[in-house]
Amino acid sequence: MKLQRRNQALEKQVTTLLAKSFSGMSVEIGHAARWDRPCIAIRWEGFGGLLPEERFHRLVSAIPDEFRTSQLAGLVWVELAPGETVDDVLKLPRSEDVAKREADIGRTLTHNGFFATLADRLGRAAKRKCPGDFTHTAAVLSDMGKPPERIRDAKLLFIRHGAFCDCQVVATVQPAMTKEHAATSPACSPTA
Repeated sequence: MKLQRRNQALEKQVTTLLAKSFSGMSVEIGHAARWDRPCIAIRWEGFGGLLPEERFHRLVSAIPDEFRTSQLAGLVWVELAPGETVDDVLKLPRSEDVAKREADIGRTLTHNGFFATLADRLGRAAKRKCPGDFTHTAAVLSDMGKPPERIRDAKLLFIRHGAFCDCQVVATVQPAMTKEHAATSPACSPTA
């Protein structure tokens, strides 16, 4: 991505803020002709395999709110893995893409025992420490035989509900999904 009229002073400030959490990343801030607006483009190898909203959440979590609102407000954010183009990232799915299938995805996860299995796995995890991402979520779904696109859809559903890591899935999404889908559980069904 080629940016015009780059703001090297702000690039340096953002790089300093993010260096500890995003070792080896590069930051460019300048005018993007594509949007005719100022843009911040961050390239980091750790973004590979992450959904766009996961990438953004990780970055924003590492930048103090006051700095972000005073220095970075109004910028278009682009988070790129090595070798990715802006077009590649724009084609990646977002949480809004599962909105129409949200109930079906949630019902399937609830009825298949996903939430109980994840909670059990987190409870048994060494030091009961959440890795800050969907590591255990992906592993549980993979162990259940779910293909990569179903794992992605589950992560998008969790993001829709404000969860960006395993412990947030258990703390916030599980209670909502369990309550919502308890009435339709196969055990409660007259035909079960």
